[in-house]
Amino acid sequence: MHLKQGAYCPLDRDKVKIIEPGEEKMAKKFLIPLAATILFTGLTPAVGQADQVANVQKEIERIKKESQAAKGKIGAINQQISSIQAQQQSTKEDIMSIDLKMNETQAKIQELDKKIEETTASLKEAAKQLQEAITRVEKRDKLLKTRVSAIYEAGDISYLEVLLGSQDFSDFLERLDAVKSIVDQDVTILEDNKRDRDIIAEKKKQIEEQLKSLKAMQAEAQQLAAQLDAQKQERERILKELQEQEGELLEIKEEQEKASLELVNQLQAKIEEQRRAEEERRRASSSDAGSWNPPPVHSGGQFVQPVSGRISSPFGYRIHPILHTRKFHDGTDFAAPQGTPIYAAAEGVVASAGYMNGYGNTVVIYHGNGLSTLYGHIRNGGIVVSEGQSVSAGQKIAEVGATGRATGPHLHFTVIKNGQKVDPMSYLR
Repeated sequence: MHLKQGAYCPLDRDKVKIIEPGEEKMAKKFLIPLAATILFTGLTPAVGQADQVANVQKEIERIKKESQAAKGKIGAINQQISSIQAQQQSTKEDIMSIDLKMNETQAKIQELDKKIEETTASLKEAAKQLQEAITRVEKRDKLLKTRVSAIYEAGDISYLEVLLGSQDFSDFLERLDAVKSIVDQDVTILEDNKRDRDIIAEKKKQIEEQLKSLKAMQAEAQQLAAQLDAQKQERERILKELQEQEGELLEIKEEQEKASLELVNQLQAKIEEQRRAEEERRRASSSDAGSWNPPPVHSGGQFVQPVSGRISSPFGYRIHPILHTRKFHDGTDFAAPQGTPIYAAAEGVVASAGYMNGYGNTVVIYHGNGLSTLYGHIRNGGIVVSEGQSVSAGQKIAEVGATGRATGPHLHFTVIKNGQKVDPMSYLR
């Protein structure tokens, strides 16, 4: 027969055995160990459950340390990524500057090409003029040669003989004028010949100088263009290396974030395990002195809206505002000004509070029964709760920001049920 504590049971005196004096010693020998066995047997479940709670608490602390270490690694990776992105920006600015110089150089080359074309036309005209001058010189040379030949054919007659052969003084004067005219004409031809030759020499010198100058300018411009092109190729190589480094770091970061998220899930599971173990321990023990307060468990029903603001992007597939590709949006975005208070959607325990991948600064609250909520893009310094802290529905936990992958201040609100992300509006409606 099992009796409840405090229940009344009438005594059946006929069934009570009276212990005789000789039997008292034997009874003590038998009953005391039996009572001790019963006592310790009754305490064993409570002691075992207390050990279980302590072990779970140790696991929670271990997971928290691993989570902090993972966040530290993610933070270090983020710093490296920021440094690489800054180098990329600087390299891109260098490329833009080089492009500007290349454009200026190309414009200069085009201007030189135009000048070369104009100068070439001038050179053609000068060459034509030179050819005409050469033709005139050739004609005058030919005329001079003809005159010399005529004098030669007339015999070895000098100008003095012509003068001495005059018949009278009048004839002498006429002959003198004729000789003087011939001499003047010969001198003029010689002077014209010399002048034309000087013109030819000067034109030739000018042409050579123009060609030399144009070739020098053209070579200088081409050399500058080649240098700029080499600089641009070097900057593009550096930029490519930086982009590859960033890609590698992003892959490492993604792995760390997955590990961090897995630790959050483990922490949520351990908190739930701790809550259940504590409830079992409390049921098994009559005393709850020094016992751990189990985290509150969401009892179901409607969530409190986590922030005051309009819905800017619902749960489901969409074109990502930054990546510009079709991606699944695992939560609901609420547009709100920077610093707007964010509230816990329901009672629970803070499972994570810190930086988390594309969500930026993030708080995750575990509500029990496999239900969690995530609050992302919190401003720097805007988290006002800590891991392991119990929170109530409507309690301020953070402030709106734009950390992580965000185009502007807003709250990214995600609901996780048994590890699956579900539409938050089904809990808010």
